[in-house]
Amino acid sequence: MSPVRAPRLPRVLRRTVVAVAVVLTVLTVALTVAMFVDDASIEGARVETVATVLAVSPLRTGIEFVDATGITIRPTGGVLYPGNLQVGQQFKVEYAANDPSIVRVAGRSAENVLVSVALMLMITWLVAALLITCASRWRPSVGRSARRSGSGGTRIVG
Repeated sequence: MSPVRAPRLPRVLRRTVVAVAVVLTVLTVALTVAMFVDDASIEGARVETVATVLAVSPLRTGIEFVDATGITIRPTGGVLYPGNLQVGQQFKVEYAANDPSIVRVAGRSAENVLVSVALMLMITWLVAALLITCASRWRPSVGRSARRSGSGGTRIVG
């Protein structure tokens, strides 16, 4: 008698859920490390000035400011930690003197987002655990209906 194999779909689903959760975790950790690296660059040669918000979108907040040498800078990546900024608003920024494209809102840093990052990772793995549990308990509906009806398959009367 051969061993009964688990249905393939739940196994594939579990592996896919774990893979997606791992990818999200790696990306989140990489982004967090990048934020701390940018903050270290700013702290190493910090200059403070006033910037103006030019545009706000879901992916970036465009700003411009004049650096210590009098050159107007418009960082292509926008500003780090831009929460609650509006077009036309003027606010203080800190930037790296050796690389003015690395700019953050004054007084904000990667430490401000650690709670959000931890919460996102927790939710990711809680959802993954829920989906894995559901996939583990899943059984094909054909088998269930046959067991419920009590027929056990085709009957031959005769």
